[in-house]
Amino acid sequence: MRSFALAVVAGLVLAGCGADEADEAAGTEPATVTVTQTVAAPTESAPAEPAADCSTAGLRLTLPEQDLPDAVAAIRERIFGAAVACDYDTLEQIALEQGAGFTFSYGAGGSAADFWRAAEEGGTEEPRPMRALATILTLPYARNESGSYAWPTAYSEAPTEEAWQALVQAGLYAQEAVARMREQNTGYLGYRTAVTPDGDWQFFVAGD
Repeated sequence: MRSFALAVVAGLVLAGCGADEADEAAGTEPATVTVTQTVAAPTESAPAEPAADCSTAGLRLTLPEQDLPDAVAAIRERIFGAAVACDYDTLEQIALEQGAGFTFSYGAGGSAADFWRAAEEGGTEEPRPMRALATILTLPYARNESGSYAWPTAYSEAPTEEAWQALVQAGLYAQEAVARMREQNTGYLGYRTAVTPDGDWQFFVAGD
């Protein structure tokens, strides 16, 4: 095939030469042929993702499947993805999509997104909220007094030993911190969250 193409090109060149000689003999100007060449623009590399001062940086978590209603499972997955990305605005959007309100703190008003951003970027308490939110959603859930799906299972009236130790194993709280919670007999007051059976994200809060 390549030999054939070369032969065709050679023939065209010879034919062109003959045409030029004929044009000169006839005293006419040779025809002008314009060839347009399309040059592909260089492909730009994808921009690097900006570095984020977020507590989930370097965190390797997998969201396990759980036996949840479809609406709850869908919201849980969206919350998890936004928490890992430290996407505060998307989290606030999810929080306000349904229901009459959303609890993100006791006492602080304003925007949940601003509250989480300030806690992540300037707070000193550990764990930071985005790391806590992403982590508790990977743990087993419980059903709270209103019938909502709540994480973690330590957030219940009578947490089991396994539920307490799950907090330590997940790296959410140190053993000493869990021991203090248990000694105070106030139950689990760390970060917790809940979603109603129809997919309304109700709260993500810590403290009392």
